[in-house]
Amino acid sequence: MLADSRPDETRVQYVMRQVADYIGKGQLKVGDQLPSEAAFGERLGVSRPVVREAFGALAALNIIDTANGRRPRVSALSSQTLSISLDHAVRTEQITVQQVWETRRCLETETIALAAVRRSDDEARRILDLARTMADAERGSPALIEADIAMHKAIADASRNALMAKIIGAFEPLLESAVPAAWRTRRTDAEHAAIIAKHLEMAETVLRRDAEAARKAMDEHFDRAIGDMLASSGMVGQGLS
Repeated sequence: MLADSRPDETRVQYVMRQVADYIGKGQLKVGDQLPSEAAFGERLGVSRPVVREAFGALAALNIIDTANGRRPRVSALSSQTLSISLDHAVRTEQITVQQVWETRRCLETETIALAAVRRSDDEARRILDLARTMADAERGSPALIEADIAMHKAIADASRNALMAKIIGAFEPLLESAVPAAWRTRRTDAEHAAIIAKHLEMAETVLRRDAEAARKAMDEHFDRAIGDMLASSGMVGQGLS
């Protein structure tokens, strides 16, 4: 029995936990270097292959970076791992796209309120520019879809809440198919124009630092989007734009 090991964990899981504890207790920061496989193996009383497997699992979870065969370093927070998990959960029907919708709505109504208060002038201009790009783009075009996704991401980044921004960023692969589907529910010029107008309104509320108006505009946007989704045959649960 290894020191401090738990009865329900494998040697690899034990090493993973010990490495994570080492990072936390040592107050290591992003980019800081960790001891080598050999050093951890000696420290923990396990073989080097076990440590190597543990390092690989931690790298897959984006906790450490082992790129190019160099000594492991502490990784930066990324939305990629969560994104893979979300996509897997949706594909295997562990969660529904409707649940993703509800989560995104809760997050984005608060994120835009934070962005209105915390954004820089450059960020506010970029958000407005993206809304204007949407207005100028052709209906259903790649430029429209790209600007739509980018605008929501820019709002999240401007919130200065790294966790919210990463969670919203994790939805991006799902949005690459869901956003075009949502735009296809807006079949008339009036419906299209209403969504464009709402994006412009959201951008303008951020520009004038009106957190309550920003929250209200985002909430109304989600109300309209889900209404369009439900009204369109076969589209229930699919709209995420």
